[in-house]
Amino acid sequence: MPFDGYFDYNATTPVCDEAVQAQRLAETEFANPSAKYGLAKKTKEALALAREQVARLINSNSDEVAFTSGGTEANNWAIKGALAAQGAFGRRAEPAHVIVAQIEHASVLEAASYLERIFDCEVTRLKPDAEGKVSASAVAAALKSNTRLVSVMLVNNEVGTLQPVRQIAARLRERGIHFHVDGVQAVGKIPVDVRELGMDTMSFAAHKFYGPKGVGGLFVRRGVRLEPLLHGGGQEGGTRGGTEAVASIAAMGAAAEATQRMLPEMLLRLSRFRTILRGLLVERVPGVSFNGPENQDAQAPNTLSVRIAGVRAEALAALLDQMHGIQVSLGSACSNNKRAALSHVLLAMGLSEAAIRSTLRVSIGRYTREEDLHRFAEATAQCVRALQKIGNGVNHERAAIA
Repeated sequence: MPFDGYFDYNATTPVCDEAVQAQRLAETEFANPSAKYGLAKKTKEALALAREQVARLINSNSDEVAFTSGGTEANNWAIKGALAAQGAFGRRAEPAHVIVAQIEHASVLEAASYLERIFDCEVTRLKPDAEGKVSASAVAAALKSNTRLVSVMLVNNEVGTLQPVRQIAARLRERGIHFHVDGVQAVGKIPVDVRELGMDTMSFAAHKFYGPKGVGGLFVRRGVRLEPLLHGGGQEGGTRGGTEAVASIAAMGAAAEATQRMLPEMLLRLSRFRTILRGLLVERVPGVSFNGPENQDAQAPNTLSVRIAGVRAEALAALLDQMHGIQVSLGSACSNNKRAALSHVLLAMGLSEAAIRSTLRVSIGRYTREEDLHRFAEATAQCVRALQKIGNGVNHERAAIA
């Protein structure tokens, strides 16, 4: 089984067969979808079909789906585009107030810092509780007369905590404040209904739900105006310049359709698998505990934030890969290459440096089998014992020298 050692589905997912086949078929149709001649008919149809497939996955209208290069672009476009459409960047404009959660993805946090630095926006960064949740009441308490935008993710990418998006949206709708939701870690992993949740914009990325990398999109509720982030063409109804990546978009649409079809069964299976994995780790690994919600219903069913006292997660992840061919991460793949060694999410939740350095992010998905969970737990137990022996040996050696 090619994915039996893969436990990092929150970083990216394998591309499903449905997406591969759709991409290959679309690649044979080379015409520019913006062209007026008949040769472009099939590429236009491919875009229209993919838009409908994605819209069904999130329960939106197809004209509310705009394609982007991925979640990072979509987050930047939603935040900067909404403020620009409100005239927040004009020479005489009152400085806008923006609210984000401290646990947001880097593409949201850095966009907020950019607005603060370049346009003198006032940014409030809300601290979550110890389970990684930002309450609707905390958002409401932070609102000001000049608040123009709030951005809170639907599912946290490191601990899997579900945020109270529906309740936040209700508070903001009363004030007419733009509400953006980073849905990248949610779409395709839990049921997402933009009508029921009530946000104004929501980002998503194909590679989180078994589509290819480099393509994603933004839900933009009817009636919401965004200034384009990319200028230079009339594509996407004039909202995003640049010729669409037709083959990748077609693949994303096929992945969305396949995911929607199997999501109910997959939710039940992954929730059961997470319970099994928790039990196996508690049984076999001394000193194990978990970050995030005590109530597992308040967490995405495919995610576990695993803490093993006295063991460096970085060393454990490397050993799991080298000895057992098991891939697991310390946290967000978008943060691992940065100088900051400590997870900003776990820091915001109040964990100590020692606890953060002992934390692995384990995420499962469509191709995970029950036997893989047993293999992971046993391999983790073996590696922990090996690292503890090394640690004990080093400590004895230091004691002898002293």
